[in-house]
Amino acid sequence: MFLTRIEVRHFRNLASVSLSPAAGLNVLEGENASGKTSFLEALHMLGLARSFRTIKTRQLVQEGFEDLLLFATFTDSTISHRLGLQRFIDNRMTIRLDGETLTNRTRLVDLLPLQLITPESISLLLGAPVERRSYLDWILFHVEPLFYETWKRYQRAVKQRNALLRDNRLGELPFWNRGVVEHGEHLADLRRKAVDAIAPHIEHYVGHLLTGQEIALSYRQGWRSGESLETSLERAVEMDLKQKYTGVGPHRAELVFSVGDKKVTDIFSRGQLKLLLCALKLAQLEYIKQQTGKSAVVLVDDLPAELDANHRAQLLRLLHDLETQVFVTTTDRSHLDVSLWGDVRVFHVEHGNIKEVV
Repeated sequence: MFLTRIEVRHFRNLASVSLSPAAGLNVLEGENASGKTSFLEALHMLGLARSFRTIKTRQLVQEGFEDLLLFATFTDSTISHRLGLQRFIDNRMTIRLDGETLTNRTRLVDLLPLQLITPESISLLLGAPVERRSYLDWILFHVEPLFYETWKRYQRAVKQRNALLRDNRLGELPFWNRGVVEHGEHLADLRRKAVDAIAPHIEHYVGHLLTGQEIALSYRQGWRSGESLETSLERAVEMDLKQKYTGVGPHRAELVFSVGDKKVTDIFSRGQLKLLLCALKLAQLEYIKQQTGKSAVVLVDDLPAELDANHRAQLLRLLHDLETQVFVTTTDRSHLDVSLWGDVRVFHVEHGNIKEVV
């Protein structure tokens, strides 16, 4: 899958942008604050219907306007699609795909998969456990048909159980406990299988980017090992009543990356963590392509940041080998070795204007 045409209107400092990207590598070069990251943000919104930088729509819509407009055409296998998104400053949003209004964003996420690598993406390793659960869930969303419905049902059961705990309605707990157990154990099982499936791919890319390091993955399911979720819920009910929320289950799960008996976050430098992050993202891309045939659009903001020339070249080579469409921002394209890429387009970004460099 790759984007063939992109138009952006009234998005941050991008007043009116139209471009036809390469199916391979697209380099956006310009000074800081010129609009490079804003363009990636617009692409992210097209694929996920949300920004990766803010939840405040007012910050996204250009000053003096009431809405922003995004449009793209993209090819999925042999099928061409037209996608449009309009978002107003009052948060109303309309998404149209091939002339039809989308009411379910999951269709958009499924059809236009995106991967994002920014300096802030290191939160996958340094941030809260939800970041690492999301890593597994992105994989499962794209490869496991039963995942999303299981995830939704589990979330609903936990939400209802939490409401009962807040209101001390103990008589209704057994009913929602059954939902938490049924969908929670299924969700945990899917995640365990995802860890086993993705591990060889992570090992492969760690071998390329972090030579000599052996990263171990372990999945902590969110309740006591060797015990059923039902038993753990029963054991924790008094604590749950005191805290007014469900303290055990897959929503408390954790994915741990370690070297020997130490977590990578305790021993790796920031540069090493950035390389591990890249390996994790590449592993996702390779695995979903292997399982589904889907190629994601990859957005890389400020590629030279924290990576030396050798590792920048390695990352671009690995992305090239995945045969995926890539958008990379930089302040100086001479820092990027694009020699492997046959299909490359360079765009100069200045004061919110984007023009192809011929």
